[in-house]
Amino acid sequence: MTPICAASFLLLTVSAFEPPQKPDRPKPPQAPTEAAVEVARISLVTGEVEVQRGTAVWTRAAEDQPLSIGDRVRTLQGATARLEFPWTVVAMSDNSEVSLQKNRLLTLQLDSGRIDVDPEEALLRIVTAEATISGTGRTLVRRDGALTFVASYNGGATVESPVSLVRLGVGKGTLVKAAEAPSEPVRLPQPPRVTSPGSDPRYIRPGEIVHLTWTGTDPVYHLEVLPIDSDVPVVSIDVAATEYELKLSWIGTFRWRISGRNGSVESVPSGEGLICVVEK
Repeated sequence: MTPICAASFLLLTVSAFEPPQKPDRPKPPQAPTEAAVEVARISLVTGEVEVQRGTAVWTRAAEDQPLSIGDRVRTLQGATARLEFPWTVVAMSDNSEVSLQKNRLLTLQLDSGRIDVDPEEALLRIVTAEATISGTGRTLVRRDGALTFVASYNGGATVESPVSLVRLGVGKGTLVKAAEAPSEPVRLPQPPRVTSPGSDPRYIRPGEIVHLTWTGTDPVYHLEVLPIDSDVPVVSIDVAATEYELKLSWIGTFRWRISGRNGSVESVPSGEGLICVVEK
């Protein structure tokens, strides 16, 4: 056998013993990625506010940032956030955390802290581990530990647990413990008293400190600062004192008020003081 023929025979022999190539298996079809649908927007950020999308890391929130189902928002110490939904505005106080739940009805879950809900139409459905809140009217919801407190400023809120439900009238509140019926609605406690600045406006420049003082006997207070033409606060924080150094950067006239807090229960808001922020 010639060298060329021998080489050809060897190549054919080796090729004959090569394992047959397996055909490529078709890849299983991938489920289409569900597009995020905007259901709300962060319209105000004061202090440190963060957003989490799905299982991603927490990132710093920005004003006018859209929110979708599954997103979470939290405020850190001294921070306030305003969330705008269709027909409803929600003010998040400091040290609070909420999430947008996938549900047939647009639902906001309060995991901890305090929110103030101001609806134009039917109340956005609010849920905590202890209660479901719906209905109409400006409503306060605070979750502290395993206890939910709900107060209605102008009536219309319905508070439901797995056991039963109650409807709140004007200036009434209820407490809900896990797997228990909501307490009978009771009138909210009397408020602290604003001392300075009072009904005579205090004029300050943007960024200037104004010293707020009030009187009361509660262990903790909740401070709100509101625009002159809105009941949705731009500052909403807890304060463990009867004074606070406030700094406002916006031009305009603002109201401030205080509520007493004993545990999870808040009082009626106090009368209001006025602050005017002017350029010069």
